[in-house]
Amino acid sequence: MPGGADATTIPRAALILGAAGFIPFALFCVAAIMAPPRYVLQAHFALNFYGAVILSFMGGVHWGLEMARQQHDANAPTFKALGISVLPSLAAFAALAMPVHYGAVALAVCFALLLAYDLYCAKAGLAPAWYPKLRIPLTIAVCLAVLLPSAV
Repeated sequence: MPGGADATTIPRAALILGAAGFIPFALFCVAAIMAPPRYVLQAHFALNFYGAVILSFMGGVHWGLEMARQQHDANAPTFKALGISVLPSLAAFAALAMPVHYGAVALAVCFALLLAYDLYCAKAGLAPAWYPKLRIPLTIAVCLAVLLPSAV
């Protein structure tokens, strides 16, 4: 590969943008913990809202991977793969309809389930080999960020 990188090396752009995508999680988490009492609920909702947006985006990644697979597989895209890719958006919407503490738990569970699916896809060659190296630490950090305000 160019520059001596192998298939498990996270591309620089993905690493930087993935890490930058965590910044709002960290900021809203701190705000939900440290804000004056009258703003705590608003900060926690903002955290959940951002989490829902990102969870939807992560599902969209799988839609894109399945569409790209069509170039090499005449049977792609499959109804199953595209169907799975829209589940995070539906779950994110449901999490926003819940009280914030329950919604935070729902988001953390959904991020963890999506990570499990990401790992499966990477192992099956349906996602880049480097993807788990990016997703595992980010998912752990995101789950902690959405759950921490409810725990304190």
